[in-house]
Amino acid sequence: MLRRTLAHAALLAATSAPALGAQDFGIRPHLNWQTVHTEHFVFHFPAEMRAWTLSVAERIEPIHAAVEAIVGFAPPQRTTVVVEDPLNLPNGSAYPIIGAPAIYLWPTPAEPTDHTGNSRTWGEVLAVHEFAHVAHMSRPTRNPMRRLLWKLLPGEIGPIARKAPRWLYEGYATYVEGKLTGSGRPHGAWRPAVLRQWALEGQLPTYAQLDATGGYKAGSMAYLAGSAYLEWLVARSGDSSLVHLWRRMTARQNRSFDAAFAGVFGAPPAVLYGRFTAELTGKALRIEEELGPDTTARGEIVQKLAWYTGEPALSKDGRLMAIVLRTRDRPSRVVVWRMDEPDTAAQRKLREARERLVERDPEDVPAVQPYPLPKRAVATLRPVAGRAHDDPRFFADGKRILVSRFEPRGDGSVRPDLFEWNTDTKRLRRLTRSGGLRSADPSPDGRAAAAVRCLNGICDLVRVELATGRVEVLAAGSPTRYFHRPRYAPDGRRIVVGVQDFGTPWRLALVDASGGTLHLVGPLDGVNRHSPTFSPSGDSLVYVSERGGIPNVETLDLRTGGTRPLTRVTGAAYAPEPGGRGVYFLSETARGLDLRLVAPSPAPSAELALSAALAPAAPVPPQRADTFARGQLSAPRPYGIGPHGYRWLPGGAVSTEGAFATLLVGSSDPVGRLGWALQGAYGEPSTWRGGALGAEWRRFRPELQGELFYVEHSPSRQEAGTFAPPSLDVEYAGATVGAQLTRNFGARREVYRIGASVGRLRADTGRRQRRQLAFAEYGGGRAFIRGTRFLSVGVDLHGALGTTGDKVAGGPAGDWRRALATGRLAVGQRNRSLTGAVTYGSVSRDASPLEGFVVGGVRSPLADPAILSQRIPAPALPVGIVAGRELYAYRLTLDLVFPLDLYYAAFGTRGGFRDPFRVVGAERSVAIPTLAFLRLPSTRAQAGVAYTLDAPFKHKTRGYFSVEYRP
Repeated sequence: MLRRTLAHAALLAATSAPALGAQDFGIRPHLNWQTVHTEHFVFHFPAEMRAWTLSVAERIEPIHAAVEAIVGFAPPQRTTVVVEDPLNLPNGSAYPIIGAPAIYLWPTPAEPTDHTGNSRTWGEVLAVHEFAHVAHMSRPTRNPMRRLLWKLLPGEIGPIARKAPRWLYEGYATYVEGKLTGSGRPHGAWRPAVLRQWALEGQLPTYAQLDATGGYKAGSMAYLAGSAYLEWLVARSGDSSLVHLWRRMTARQNRSFDAAFAGVFGAPPAVLYGRFTAELTGKALRIEEELGPDTTARGEIVQKLAWYTGEPALSKDGRLMAIVLRTRDRPSRVVVWRMDEPDTAAQRKLREARERLVERDPEDVPAVQPYPLPKRAVATLRPVAGRAHDDPRFFADGKRILVSRFEPRGDGSVRPDLFEWNTDTKRLRRLTRSGGLRSADPSPDGRAAAAVRCLNGICDLVRVELATGRVEVLAAGSPTRYFHRPRYAPDGRRIVVGVQDFGTPWRLALVDASGGTLHLVGPLDGVNRHSPTFSPSGDSLVYVSERGGIPNVETLDLRTGGTRPLTRVTGAAYAPEPGGRGVYFLSETARGLDLRLVAPSPAPSAELALSAALAPAAPVPPQRADTFARGQLSAPRPYGIGPHGYRWLPGGAVSTEGAFATLLVGSSDPVGRLGWALQGAYGEPSTWRGGALGAEWRRFRPELQGELFYVEHSPSRQEAGTFAPPSLDVEYAGATVGAQLTRNFGARREVYRIGASVGRLRADTGRRQRRQLAFAEYGGGRAFIRGTRFLSVGVDLHGALGTTGDKVAGGPAGDWRRALATGRLAVGQRNRSLTGAVTYGSVSRDASPLEGFVVGGVRSPLADPAILSQRIPAPALPVGIVAGRELYAYRLTLDLVFPLDLYYAAFGTRGGFRDPFRVVGAERSVAIPTLAFLRLPSTRAQAGVAYTLDAPFKHKTRGYFSVEYRP
């Protein structure tokens, strides 16, 4: 899965949220949401995902009972479950906040080659895994004092969530998924394939590396090695040992994880893990010995590759291969290689380099060349706007290639669509829109493509007319029926596809290209068979078979029904592609996936059957687990404004103008349709004080916003000096309404906003004045990405007009207009960047002094920034250090992946930058959108230190910190 629960992330989210970074759950509140309740759960889901959600909900109560029985605990409160499909990928996460547990499910199913692809059904294994997290980590402490202290915080996190390493909670949820479903990663062929191959290469992670997330499949080791390690511990110490560990971790006596672990298993976790890996390596070596010394069935290496290589595709004549190359540090790309002739230029360079080496030192020994030289790409398709391409398949002419690419839809979601890449003209033409299409294969005549369409958790086998993009369903999927990787027969009359129904293995099926009934082919032996394609002759199929416990390439004769293996690898074989001299396939290694070629002759005839005693280097035999019984559900009802949860959060700021603290009490529903926040601020008179009640209604696009506020601000009383005249001291009460539309297209983002405000203010004169205004804002940006380098441009525009004060007889003295524009340019590579921003602002001449630009201090946490756009925040500077009816400003920011960004800024008023006020500093800012799923408002945190360069506040060093919230 792409992302799993992090207990410490839940801890940070429940308390203050800034450390989460710019995480966005992708929930779209404007959809037509519905709700269904069970005894222990409440599901919220878009109407189009109703079928998938109800298939999970009707089995969730037996899942709850089974998980509670094995974990030994379950939260007494109802668990909130939100189902959404923002990225059209398989995933899930759990948030074990005591008193408010929650689960987030993405319904798109895993493919059979995924570690999670071995399951009776995706919804079942996902629900078991995520609720295991909730039941496991929401167990409260039995220490009364610690429990009281946590109850005083905004969110209560249990000791297991706080103390457990990542491998423990991810490994345990994986362990539970295997125990309760009889399938999942513990019983599949992919977990032992990875562990076995890593062990044979001496690359199993050390205990210190077990929690790592970087490196090839390093992030998966917490699930794979973690669950296998827990099984090993249970085999040594008994089934109750894990529950004893949870009890020790939550006991009245405070213990570290290592101490709790050693008290159950007799030694620290790192020590026993060392023994576990030693035994695992021994079992892997025994399996390698069983496979025999003959390496021909493992295939010859065509290219030594690394990282997550995509599936290879051959042109019809076998002369060209298209393949997706991925690396850790570079964006993935589709390359085309020539397979019918060697790269003579590369061979010549290698030969000449060897000759020069020996010529310079006759006793030197040139290095051996153990692998074929890297192939030279004759065509390359690079990412477009940072979005890479996948699933290449040749058209019959060998010049055009069908590819897919995930495309943003503007509402925060993405879907894969099909494109035609012409390698001669270099043209890339889009064929479909919002299709959710993957693994597409063009027909021999090039008019159509067979593909799998996954939308809302349902994956159908479809036919796509490439000229129009029209989609026709050939075989309907369901919440418990999935399809994978369709391929046309050479004559175009049939399609082969992998299919799985609830509780059955993956099987191969044939269907007429124009539609009709699926015909299952292959043995009925309970073995997973998937990733099929036709042989060039069309009379047999080539596919991946997990027979014997290792994923290998196998063939099926369509006339006789006989099968024979083609490979016998030590790890796993992926993505067979027949043609040329044999069958190409990808082979698992600890560095990535190598491209290999095996001759069409069969592998050794002795049937492969790994002993269960060699687990986890061999698969754990599937268990006969009871199917979770389907229960009766009440009819789903409209979501409305949803159930509301509450949270309080502290905030505030410390800056040169002074210090103040804020307290927020807020509420939101799980999908963020309606959120409100009541805030109060109190501190030094020179800072912002007062209160505000704000709300956002996101049922529609654009979303509606509104707030009532009262603020006091007396910058003339700041201790830094008399930079702000008493005329800037103000008491201001009013109301603001607005509407905002956000459109996100990946590398391009647009935000439109309009609004109005009315209010009354009292300035230093003591006389109340009215203030009313209307504003319009636009923020947009575009990134241009090439490889690891990028250039981005952006602009923020703000315009407002209004009246401040009472009009005098004979003229509109109180009317004003204000414009503010900022342009941004950023260049960078990977995590390093240099950003420049230039700002210009102007206020009409007849405006009240209160409407002039004022630089310094922090922005008000209580009033909408759009109605105080004349206040330019600069927390290291006193309020009023620069003031006037015009504003000139620029800022250079250097991000070198240090904890803080370095910046240089200058501010000027009339006269531009001839006499600016300059400041240098280092800071870190974090902006987090509203996380309604966790009942968290929009949050902005900033911390830094700065040094001033110019009078009248010269050579001053000031630190600052602020946390502010918006509904």
